[in-house]
Amino acid sequence: MELSVYQIIWIASGSVLVIGWLVVSFAPPSRYRTVIEWLSVTAMYLAILTIFVSLALRMYASGHVFGAWAIGVICALFAGGLLVSAWKTVSALGGEEKNQSSTTN
Repeated sequence: MELSVYQIIWIASGSVLVIGWLVVSFAPPSRYRTVIEWLSVTAMYLAILTIFVSLALRMYASGHVFGAWAIGVICALFAGGLLVSAWKTVSALGGEEKNQSSTTN
């Protein structure tokens, strides 16, 4: 069985999401936990975006242009979420203390 690039990205980001979710569930509130939270959220957006991009490309290849455009709009929304969560991950890694926000509160 040959895996596509989309499947590899989906499996890797899904794995990071599940492992991060377990770590956050049992870790006490700390800077380390905040970084793991944002990393897990970024992995979630990457997994969801990968699924929708793959679906949009399949629809376009099969001639369903309207469906590909509709799913493309959804992809744009999840891409925005991916960018925001990636920015928050980098901010958490940098040790941003003021107005610290967490994904769980």
